[in-house]
Amino acid sequence: MMYDFPPFRPPSEAGSYLIRAVRGCNWNKCAFCAMYKGMKFELRKKEDVFRDIDNIPKYFPFSRTAFIGDSNPLIHPDIAEIIRYLREKRREVERVTAYARIKTVAKMPESRLREIKEAGLTRLHMGLESGDREVLELVQKGIKPEDAVEAGRKARKYFEVTYYVMTGLGGKERSERHAVNTASVINEAKPTFVRVRNFTVIEGTPIERLIGKEITLLNAREQLEELKKLIEGIKVETFFTCDHVSNYLFTRNGPIFFGVHGRLPEEKGHMLEQIEDALKTVEILEESGEKVLTSNDMYKMGLITL
Repeated sequence: MMYDFPPFRPPSEAGSYLIRAVRGCNWNKCAFCAMYKGMKFELRKKEDVFRDIDNIPKYFPFSRTAFIGDSNPLIHPDIAEIIRYLREKRREVERVTAYARIKTVAKMPESRLREIKEAGLTRLHMGLESGDREVLELVQKGIKPEDAVEAGRKARKYFEVTYYVMTGLGGKERSERHAVNTASVINEAKPTFVRVRNFTVIEGTPIERLIGKEITLLNAREQLEELKKLIEGIKVETFFTCDHVSNYLFTRNGPIFFGVHGRLPEEKGHMLEQIEDALKTVEILEESGEKVLTSNDMYKMGLITL
């Protein structure tokens, strides 16, 4: 049997060994997501996962990091044993990370989280998307803001924690409350990293039917204003990064904005200055008749993939 590769991993895990403990997503109802649609959720047999770990040198260049997929491998009953086996077989690995669902971590006993940490897991990647209750309900995320606070509170005792945030997810209708309430959850959850993706409508996802009705997509200026509001509202220490092409803004000549990156609160002023500069650039371009394109525009034109 060939190696069973996870089909998705975070950009920060581009050089990692990839290990698939589960297939698909046990929730799989998020209206904006196309990642695991049509895929049956399955727990892989631990023996099959062990075999893949044994075969890592055949499929990957040397790495000091490993990522475990698919979407929520922490629910695998043998996940601690799988991580221990990985650590024993690949002694060079210094960091082991995994996707996790906020609801799962919020409900998981701390004794189980401690066991998984002691087995060798070091970082969790979790999708917050929004801290606003109405937005979370609208996109069928299956969590509440308090779940995200609880998951962050528990997880950061044992792991580095990444929370993913989706700017624009509430549309123009909920932009301010989406930014303000997301910042509020981050302030309470205190994740190690906040990674931003701008909401981009993927063809065939359930959220398509809401566009132009419940959700009006943000234009370039509004996207920058919401990002600014989000950063202004974050008061805790975290590393904030827009490490994804969906955050870029484009003209016909190429990108004009690549997002912002930095440690909060130390670099907040510089990041806000970068956004203000981008807002001025957008204003000048639009006054001259130049259209500034968001990820939604670029995706529709087939110029980016997500």
